[in-house]
Amino acid sequence: MGLFDKLRRKKEAEAPVAAEERTEPVLGFVLLNRPQYDWKLFIATMASDWGLEITEGSEEENLVFQVDGMMVACAYMPMPIPEREVEDCCKYNLIWPEAEQVVSEQQAHVIVTVMNAADPLAAHVLFTQVTASLLKWDHAIAYYSAPLVVSASNYIRGSEALKEQDFPVQQWVFIGLYTQEQKACAYTVGLNKFGKDEIEILNSENDLSEVFGFMISIISYVIGYNVILQDGQTIGFTAEQKLPMTRSKGVSVQGDSIKIEF
Repeated sequence: MGLFDKLRRKKEAEAPVAAEERTEPVLGFVLLNRPQYDWKLFIATMASDWGLEITEGSEEENLVFQVDGMMVACAYMPMPIPEREVEDCCKYNLIWPEAEQVVSEQQAHVIVTVMNAADPLAAHVLFTQVTASLLKWDHAIAYYSAPLVVSASNYIRGSEALKEQDFPVQQWVFIGLYTQEQKACAYTVGLNKFGKDEIEILNSENDLSEVFGFMISIISYVIGYNVILQDGQTIGFTAEQKLPMTRSKGVSVQGDSIKIEF
């Protein structure tokens, strides 16, 4: 049974969700280095890669369709995202050093939106399938959802996790890294889309790579098991590891965040 089948069974087992309880739309941008779109190729890729048959509902430059009650809109825009918005976000990207140079070549983009989802996890799974399929166009160069910027190849590679019954959390949640007084710090942007507090690690004695790896593990645990981290509790991945958690005003994020002493 596939991942989407599991999500479908979960929804069938739950009580119907009122319209006002539907999750917020998931939105992002596929960047293109030439002004061109190909909905027929996209539809074929959705079928071959994900087994999702789409009844085409295109209207000139837009494509709208439904999957399991969720509405998907792909809006082609024959222009780059203006005012260096994407390029400015590249400075936060430590994994893709060439990001700014590559995204500066954008000439058009597609706005991808998944709406009317009863479950944020199902919405993100479908969103990833749609986005990865669009990024297979030969002129697609990157995915953008501030502050996240991911190369087309890395996004496509990461999306393969869905076929292994896993979640590509690095495409859903941005992990920011910085140092303060020679100590490692990290924060998330995007966990709030899953109804969770953002997470921060402050003044860690571990190096940035260890902090980054730990954050990926925590995010995967929180999203994969639908966990709510609680103030005053501890967390760890071994019997001996008991890391205190505190919920307080965010340092690098808006609102309150969960601080983990790692």
